[in-house]
Formats: sequence, structure tokens, C-alpha cells
Amino acid sequence: MKIFFQKTLVIAWLAVSACFMFAPLLPSTVFAQNKAPDQTDEQRCAEFKKQFNVGGINIADNQPFFCSASDVILVAIRYLTVISGVVTVLFLIVGGFWYLTSAGNEEQTEKGKKTIVNSIIGLIVITLAYTIVRIIASTLHSTN
Repeated sequence: MKIFFQKTLVIAWLAVSACFMFAPLLPSTVFAQNKAPDQTDEQRCAEFKKQFNVGGINIADNQPFFCSASDVILVAIRYLTVISGVVTVLFLIVGGFWYLTSAGNEEQTEKGKKTIVNSIIGLIVITLAYTIVRIIASTLHSTN
């Protein structure tokens, strides 16, 4: 019974930590004007960038600039995909190391094989998830 409560406490702690970690990504209240019906997204973005002219210099130049929430989400997904890909490749390397250094130890060999197989499955899942997100994003972007 004690182990159950310890596991529950760890899961609750991880859930609360995840909530605080992702809280800054949640949208806050913004009062923005509607886009004019005859403006394209590029024109609206250019008009928005003009607001950052200070003394004849645009402070938004050469800075990461997002005109919509979908741009921010796509960049975040791209970074998360790269990070998860790097972690997956590291696990592939670790599994290969365990497999090569098992020296006849069946337990170590199985551990290495499982790690290699799971990291390859993870890499496939990451690639498919990224592909699906990009297809959906391009479909949604083209309909606007």
C-alpha cells in the first residue's frame, strides 16, 4: 500500500510540474483588431511589424517574429521534434553500447536489444507525428 501512495505522489508531482512548465504557453487575453477582409496574411503581418518602428529603425528586424499563434505552435513543434529526435538517437547509441558490451551476459544483451528496438519505434512515431502535424498545418493554412 505504501508503494501505491509513493507512485501516486510521484505521478501527481509530475502532473503539477508539467502544468507549471506549460503554463507560459497558454494564451492570455489579448484585445486585437480584426483583420480587414481585403488584407492577406502577409499584408497584415507587415502592418503589424510597422508598429515596431522606433526613431526610423524597426526593432523587429533580424528578430524571431510571429504574426499568429499557429506560427508559434509550429516553431515549438519543430523544436520539440528536434529535441525528441536527439534523445531518441542517444537512446539508440546507449542501447547499441549495452548490446556490444554485454560480453555474453543475456540480461545485458536483452536490455540492449529492447532499447534499440524501442528507440527505432520512437523515431518512427516522432517522424510520423511531425509529418501529420505538418500536413494538417499546411491544409489549414491553405484554407485561410
